[in-house]
Amino acid sequence: MDQTIKYFLYEICIPSIIILCVIAAGLNIMVFISRGYCKMKSASLELTYSLALSDTWTSIVIGVSLFWNSYKPVVLQIPHQSFCFPLTLEAFRTGGLLTGIFHLVALAFTHYMTIKRPFDHQKVLPIRTIHIMMLFMWATPPLALMIYFASWKGQGYQNEKCMGIAFYENFFFRAAISLIIIILIITTTIFYIKMLQKITEVRNKTAANNAAPGASARGRRTVITAVLIFGTFLIGWMPASIMYILTAEDMPLYKKQSVYITIMSIVVLVNIMGKTLTNPIIYATRIPEIHQFVFQKLLWRLIPGKWSPNNANNASSLRRQSEMEPLRMTAAPRCSNPNTHSVML
Repeated sequence: MDQTIKYFLYEICIPSIIILCVIAAGLNIMVFISRGYCKMKSASLELTYSLALSDTWTSIVIGVSLFWNSYKPVVLQIPHQSFCFPLTLEAFRTGGLLTGIFHLVALAFTHYMTIKRPFDHQKVLPIRTIHIMMLFMWATPPLALMIYFASWKGQGYQNEKCMGIAFYENFFFRAAISLIIIILIITTTIFYIKMLQKITEVRNKTAANNAAPGASARGRRTVITAVLIFGTFLIGWMPASIMYILTAEDMPLYKKQSVYITIMSIVVLVNIMGKTLTNPIIYATRIPEIHQFVFQKLLWRLIPGKWSPNNANNASSLRRQSEMEPLRMTAAPRCSNPNTHSVML
């Protein structure tokens, strides 16, 4: 009975999740493409584009992994001849999780430095340094995992068919991954707390001097946008992280094959895809450079009557005029001056 229900769940749910993976990858690619339409380069924008690319990669890996590891052997009844490809997919999937949270920490630090040192933060975080950080965040997690998978005699990559994954199910390995995630989440939270403290300090000084409140308002909008992105990560990946540790060796869900475990796994996957689907919406509605591309260059081509360039430009101009009036004397044009930091709305 359990096998019949499991088969039914796999037959219905896995194709649906794969479709979500394709949609999420498409939306995040759309965000990344906007990079080519903006002449401005800033640390936060570059990290945001890289995070969107990371979500694209995660969506692709999850979709391929679901088909190869679940749909193919269970629904299509095609057994694996070798487990090397599934093991590599797992390295990319877990590595993608770590790459994503490394990006969030880097974004939090970049936002904090922008608030703390608004006039010279690009000296502290030049674009070249950001690109080196991005290379590290992309390459290190999957490479480290693949090296770990190749370090066990008779198992993993040292086995001809990559049979034997006791090293991957080991509690201490999974606890170490979970500990890294927890430390990075705490670090990100500390940066945002410090940002809020700095914004409050600026707001109090502004109020005392009867100055325009635009700078602190911009800072608050930046924090809100960043917290939204951080929140989608927690909602999307925290259940997966908990499931990851609970299915380790000697843990309560280790090698359990009940229908409830299958349903929990599906819910975890839906959460992850919800995160990768939500982030492009946040980028397109909260970040001006991406907003301009989506609503002024992309949607008007898809829906000319509603999203014509003139209508989009007029609406965008009115919105910016109402929101940015206090900063008219200090704000520089968006997507024009490479030394101007991109402010999230």
